[in-house]
Amino acid sequence: MSMVASAAEAGPGGQGRKARFAFIVEQTFGQVAHTQNLESALARTDWIEATVTRLPFEPRHSIERLPGVRNWSLRASLMTRAALGRCLGHGPLDAAFVHTQVASLLSVGIMRAVPTVVSLDATPLNFDQVGSAYGHRRGGTLTETFKLVVNRRALLAASAVVSWSRLAADSLIADYGIPSTSVHVIAPGVDLRRLRPPDGPRPDGPVRVLFVGGDFVRKGGPDLLAAMRGIPDAELDVVTASDVQPPPGVRCRVHRGLKPGTAELLALYHRADVFALPSRGDCLPQALAEAAAAGLPLVATRTGAVPEIVRDGQNGFLVSVGTPPEIHLALRQLVASPELRTAMGRESHVLAQREHDALTNNRRIFQLMSDVANTSLVRPAAAGAR
Repeated sequence: MSMVASAAEAGPGGQGRKARFAFIVEQTFGQVAHTQNLESALARTDWIEATVTRLPFEPRHSIERLPGVRNWSLRASLMTRAALGRCLGHGPLDAAFVHTQVASLLSVGIMRAVPTVVSLDATPLNFDQVGSAYGHRRGGTLTETFKLVVNRRALLAASAVVSWSRLAADSLIADYGIPSTSVHVIAPGVDLRRLRPPDGPRPDGPVRVLFVGGDFVRKGGPDLLAAMRGIPDAELDVVTASDVQPPPGVRCRVHRGLKPGTAELLALYHRADVFALPSRGDCLPQALAEAAAAGLPLVATRTGAVPEIVRDGQNGFLVSVGTPPEIHLALRQLVASPELRTAMGRESHVLAQREHDALTNNRRIFQLMSDVANTSLVRPAAAGAR
């Protein structure tokens, strides 16, 4: 599915021309909200003519369900190459953006001809470290060597690489040999106009703990339910796609089927007092950035790049993976102290403003694409933005 973003007819004073950019984004896990924020930033930027193509994770045709063909790396790579081909069929591109590197594997030739920014939330080696929670297993030596070579080939063909975290950036440089000058840490961010601390004091009543995770088990939902036992002054809101049966003694409301960015989900963030996501394996959960933007203290596990959002003792608490007693202790401290919740929530919001503003971060990507484009464009510094 493609969308052509609206833009002004020309740059200021009619000088120059708009940059013609193609954006291709996977729609797996937290990428849906990322795409929404990307499109919102494009709508407020008047020097780009953009085509955005979403890569659906679920097979669309019966042939895509056949063994081998249903492999996500193959399907995503084929869809990306086809999308870039369609864009080039309508004229030259100034630059392209592909998220993630998985989708870029079969487009090396195009990336060598069209300046391309490849974006990723984690390298394959990063994912190997947390992959058991996803049901992922490393292959044999030959398979892993081939995977390393193929991914490195695509990453080196890119003009620049954007990583969502410092963890992924360090892996790109150390494990894949990508020059540090080509690697840029830019988190996807959240819409700070919609997700912000509520005005005024929070209402009286039990402390509301919020959990948002489509895969309830992988995101540590069972550990959180166990940790909630024996905290009588708290109640839990669970947003998930999974079936959940709260245990006796835990006040819990389950919200299924809520989509990213919906009014119902935003209302839950605004009504919450604490956000908990004790993932058993994760890279950089968007839900933590959303909760930080809403001014919530955070409780999460030391997995992947989570410590880059949850600063232990500052804007929340980090606990070990799979440890309900540690989660319970962190929650009890926050439930017992409104002052601690307020102080940590304030630190979360400051962090979100500084590092996770989607509009600012997407415009950094647009500027990077402009920088790698080998054409004379209307630059962001000279072009207007709505």
